[in-house]
Amino acid sequence: MLGKVHNRLLTCAALPALLLSGCGYVSEPLPPALHRPTRVTDLAAVERGNKIIIQFTIPNTTTEDVPIKGEPDVDLRVGPAPAGALDPAVFGKSADRITAITRRQPLAYVEVPVAKYTGQSVIIGVQVNGPGGRNAGWSNFVRLEIVPALPMPEGLTAANGPDSVRLTWEAAAPEFRVFRKLVAEPSYTLAGSVTTPAYTDSNIEYGKTYQYFVQSVQKAGDTYAESEISVPLTFNPEDHYPPAVPAGLTAIPAIRSIELVWQRDTDKDLAFYSVYRNGGKIAASLTAPAYSDAQARPGVAYQYQITATDMAGNESAKSPAVPAIIP
Repeated sequence: MLGKVHNRLLTCAALPALLLSGCGYVSEPLPPALHRPTRVTDLAAVERGNKIIIQFTIPNTTTEDVPIKGEPDVDLRVGPAPAGALDPAVFGKSADRITAITRRQPLAYVEVPVAKYTGQSVIIGVQVNGPGGRNAGWSNFVRLEIVPALPMPEGLTAANGPDSVRLTWEAAAPEFRVFRKLVAEPSYTLAGSVTTPAYTDSNIEYGKTYQYFVQSVQKAGDTYAESEISVPLTFNPEDHYPPAVPAGLTAIPAIRSIELVWQRDTDKDLAFYSVYRNGGKIAASLTAPAYSDAQARPGVAYQYQITATDMAGNESAKSPAVPAIIP
């Protein structure tokens, strides 16, 4: 009986490694999970009004790609920029820790009053700790030069202009940004930047409604400090401006007519031309810069003039009179 047991043990010992688990073989132990949230890489900040606005994505997985349970410990800090190279360890001990996060997921949004830091260069960084305080290191660092809060533009008004909208406002700042969108569009885009409190938007179309707002800005280091945005303004531009007076009118007598030609009008909303003979309109709705007056009689002196009319019905002044007579 003992021999049989001994043979069975030998047989089991001789099995390939693939089958050893059936004989009580224990695999190599796995290293313990560190539970470190992934490093933040999209930290962004701007001085706006009397606040520093900070945004970043809070990680939801660990460096082992395991979902984070519960609220992670967000260690956001703001501190004076060093004269030399930044030492993350020193920054982590000396910078102010910011705890008030308005939104946490998916994008953290933080407002920090600038009063304490005005006139300073500051460094902003964040690290996210897991259980036991473990983390994957500091995020990208952002450096800001904090200037006195810029005034918000006030009294934004709009007025019609020739194929344009004229905006004016009140504020004293080095520079201004003008933002615009159509009412139906979801977001604003930058229309332009100016150094005086006035802007002419020449990229408009009559019949459409626009919304504008303005923001004061100032270059501060490698970035710009911003004011709070003005109260948005909605404006529907109206066309009260006639096209340019047609130029280059030439009258050429023929055998039974007087042929008129002139330079094409370049106004983008041109609708048609009209022809006047001796002060009276003899033709309208002409889309080409030419007309043949077949009603002219030989031996009679005529004076011809041209006008241009736009899509809104605005008619230009008459062109200088040009004489013509069929011999």
